[in-house]
This record gives sequence, C-alpha cells and structure tokens, in this order.
Amino acid sequence: MRTDLFNEIVTGGKLHLFSIYTDMGAHKRIKWTAGAIAKLAGPRWQCSSEMWKLDSLMANPRMREMLARDGAKADVLMVVVGSLEQRRLDLIEWLDSLTPLESGRFGLLIGLLGDEDSKAQELDWTAKQLIRCARDANRKFIWHWMGHHSMEDSDWLTESVDALVTHKHAAIEGPMLREAAAA
Repeated sequence: MRTDLFNEIVTGGKLHLFSIYTDMGAHKRIKWTAGAIAKLAGPRWQCSSEMWKLDSLMANPRMREMLARDGAKADVLMVVVGSLEQRRLDLIEWLDSLTPLESGRFGLLIGLLGDEDSKAQELDWTAKQLIRCARDANRKFIWHWMGHHSMEDSDWLTESVDALVTHKHAAIEGPMLREAAAA
C-alpha cells in the first residue's frame, strides 16, 4: 500500500480554498469563513487558502489564466462581493472561464455578499449568476449576507462542509481499499 495514500487517510487530506473578492475589506470575511471551514472540517483536514482581488486578475492575461486554473482546482471557491450597487460582469466572465470539476468530484462555490453599508440593488442578479456559474462548474452553491453580526455564526456552512469532507474522504479512501483488496 502506498505510504502517501495511507497518510492521507490518517490525516484526512487537504482542502484547498480559493477566494476572489471585489472590494477592500473582504480579507476579514474571507479569513473568518476559511477559519470556520477549517474548524468544521476538523483537525484531520489541512486547509490551504489563497485570496485574490478581482482587479489583479484583470490586469494581466497570464495571471488571469493561471488563477483560473488554480480556482478551478479548488475544493472551495469563495466569491466576495461587498458592494452590490452594480453588476460585476468581469467577475462572472472570470467564473465562466473556469474548467468544471471532474464528474464525481464535489466542490463548493460560496458567495459572501453585501456588507453593513451596501445597498442590495444587484443582489438578485448576482445570486442568479453565481447559481448558474456553480451549476456550470459542477459545484454546490451557498451564500451568506455579510452584514452586521454575520461572522458570529457558522451554522449556514455546516451541512455543506460536512458534505465536502465526506466526499473527499470517500475519494481518498476508495483507492486505498482497492489497493488493499488487490494485495
């Protein structure tokens, strides 16, 4: 039996979180959500997280392509849009450029939308676009309003993170069981 596969079973594996944000001030929301996901996943799962401002993606085509590959591979793709006063077509175009997850792989697209000061003029449009992007990328979509007191409770994440680690554990455990049966 391969040692690296056994180590993944024992440790639980790795979760890759990739965040794209449109507005300043998103860091605390991303860090809080990444921390909540890590806590819900449990100590057996090693979480890595990266954050990118949408403007940095749009500035350089090579960077945009590289980050689209990284985002497409992520277990959790977080989209943070604080101001919903206008439609973010650039964000949706970037999400549309992502390669879908392979069949049988489970991933999340999490929308962290709004803030304390935001008017939600484009909330409906944004949510519908994110739902479509999640479907096209073979991901489950969940979202949360990021207004006052939004970072006090992670219950809205529990079911989805449980499903994610269950699917990832099965994907890791399956090959190990087949190797053991063949040996």
